[in-house]
Amino acid sequence: MEDNSYKLIIAYFEKTISDEGLTQLQEWIEASPENLTQFSETIHILEASKSYFKQPLHPENAWAKVQAHIDREETSMPQKKRRWIPFLAASLICCILASVVYQYHSATTEEYVLLSNTNGRQARYLLPDYSVVYLGGGSKLKYLKDFTGKTRKVQLDGEAFFDVVHQEEHPFSVATGDITTVVLGTSFNIKAYEHEEKVAVTVKTGKVAVMAKTKGHNEVIRYLLPDDQISINTRNGLYTFSETDADEVVSWINRDFIFYNTSLQDIATSLEHHYGVEIEFTDPELSKVRLTAKFKNISLTEAMENLTILSGLAYTQNGNHLYISNNNQKGGKIMK
Repeated sequence: MEDNSYKLIIAYFEKTISDEGLTQLQEWIEASPENLTQFSETIHILEASKSYFKQPLHPENAWAKVQAHIDREETSMPQKKRRWIPFLAASLICCILASVVYQYHSATTEEYVLLSNTNGRQARYLLPDYSVVYLGGGSKLKYLKDFTGKTRKVQLDGEAFFDVVHQEEHPFSVATGDITTVVLGTSFNIKAYEHEEKVAVTVKTGKVAVMAKTKGHNEVIRYLLPDDQISINTRNGLYTFSETDADEVVSWINRDFIFYNTSLQDIATSLEHHYGVEIEFTDPELSKVRLTAKFKNISLTEAMENLTILSGLAYTQNGNHLYISNNNQKGGKIMK
């Protein structure tokens, strides 16, 4: 069983071992004290090889360290156990060579797909794993072309609704700056325009883990269930957690908008992405007015008329530029 047990140890070390393999390895270790010793020594040598994998461009230096470690182990081992060393050394060489080829190939052939929508445009995309993503206006989504590996990773700047195909062995993650959302199979919405310095994650079905990079390490901030929402200020790290109606949050994919006690500034930003316009306030204080409003797939003119009625304000339009002012005023801008 020597060859098979070594393969199991390698799988255990690389964290790719199956439940069945783990059971076989445990039974083999418990079969004799010698097996336990061989397991420990093999793990020790594999640990010594890690320096190579961290710096794959200099395999001769890393291999020298591994070889020196093997030589020390061989000198101290009883003759009976030394029969493992040639096999282990050859296997490590194969691992190193395979890693060199793989990492060189990856570095030279990695291709990314970039999905990008301008303001005023939203679209539905099918990812290589058959997950569906609705990408909002002014949003970008980036991922590796082959989209294979242990994890399915995408990068988002903007707003998107994901309906992820369940693959237990291949978690799906969405990176938005230092915030990462990890799922197995679920549907959820992320709003994370980089310039706004805010990330909002809302779960419609399933369960997600929202993680943040702190001091170089990813830590789970919160697990979210259906109708849970977390909003994170990426500038200062403060966040809030609440229950919401996920169907209303994702209504934008049907060109509907539902705002509850939302500032005019946030409403204006959403309308900018949706209609492809620029909205400014002639008085910054006006942007702080808070409203509750529902827009069901209406035109920009209808949306602005509803807003002005609800807020008691007025607006002026000049092409793609809109200016919100106090009632009975008209706004504009001196171009400098």
